[in-house]
Amino acid sequence: MIRQIPIRQLLPGMYVVDLHRHWLEHSFWRRRFFVRDEAQIGRLLEEGIVQVSIDTARGIDLPPPAPPPVPYHFVERTFMSRAERLKASPATISLGEERRRASRLITEASATVSDLMLAARGGREVDAARLEPVVSKMIESVSRNPDALAPLARLKQAATYATEHAVATAALIIAFGQKQGMAQPEIEKLALGTMLKDIGQAALDARLITKPGMLSQAEYSVVQSHVEEGLSVLEATSHLSETSVAVVLEHHERYNGCGYPYRMAGDGISVAGRMAAIVDSYDAMTSDRPYRPAISPSDALRQLYDQGGTQFDPSLVTAFVRTVGIYPVGTLVLLESGHLAVVEELHHDNLLSPIVRVIYHAARHQYVTPVEIDLTRKVGNHYGQIVRAESYERWGLSPLRWLPA
Repeated sequence: MIRQIPIRQLLPGMYVVDLHRHWLEHSFWRRRFFVRDEAQIGRLLEEGIVQVSIDTARGIDLPPPAPPPVPYHFVERTFMSRAERLKASPATISLGEERRRASRLITEASATVSDLMLAARGGREVDAARLEPVVSKMIESVSRNPDALAPLARLKQAATYATEHAVATAALIIAFGQKQGMAQPEIEKLALGTMLKDIGQAALDARLITKPGMLSQAEYSVVQSHVEEGLSVLEATSHLSETSVAVVLEHHERYNGCGYPYRMAGDGISVAGRMAAIVDSYDAMTSDRPYRPAISPSDALRQLYDQGGTQFDPSLVTAFVRTVGIYPVGTLVLLESGHLAVVEELHHDNLLSPIVRVIYHAARHQYVTPVEIDLTRKVGNHYGQIVRAESYERWGLSPLRWLPA
């Protein structure tokens, strides 16, 4: 798509197709070119260029606008001062160490969720309070480094998808809530509800949940019943907050009223429910399912963004994109040099230039010695910026081998 923007919005990685000045009025001999760096933008400013047109199909687009403040239905939103946040923030540790801790935490959390689902299947008490220490550890992990827990939790085994999906969506909603500036008690309620949101699936035939083909209308109605089944189980055995209950009840509702079970719409869905719908859909799209393969995180974000205003709250989709990044950790990307790299870590103040690990030369179709590159650095980066996200499958690469761990 061609779009005209003011020069102040031009970014490295964009592809310029028109400078909107006569060629005699500036010294740039090419009308169409890839913007390499800030220095090149500075030269355009010096030449008096005030407007340019970019081709978003050949380069990056403008990042999504910052979302407006979102009201909360269940509790009054509270904020900590910056000094309080700094005082409360956990000690910094390396990303590698945080990923090792996160791996152990995922195992612990998955085991706890599995126990609760087995209890629900057997008609025993579902002690939701068992999840509270796990949720606290998850919040601490995401606070130390948001690029550790959620990307690792995206890696799942088919046999344990239900429990690992619960953990992955909880990790995502914790990061989401923190990015929104929500107070920790509210984040805890969100995460607890997210861990329990599919507990009602314990009452369904496992063959139906894992069916590889399309569901019939009757089968789909049975699957939809897991929402109210889950609430029945939890109401009978647990004392949950309104926020947690909202997540369980509303994570399949849709902004345009086409969701289930109550066909709620717009602001009639709680903020908790609207947030849960986004993280639930994103994690499902980026996971292998019996009826379709996983898609890349970037493609999933693009679908969410395209469905903002219909399926999902558009302001919350924009906020979620800013939470996980335009190129989320684990995304395979093509660099200007023609190399493929895996996103290792984000710069949350510069989402277009993450830290990446270069692994493959696309033109030569061969691996290279892996090297870590910080794309924000002006010196020592011989690979350029990101051109676009790529698919592991297209290049015959294994995501399990290269995803950060």
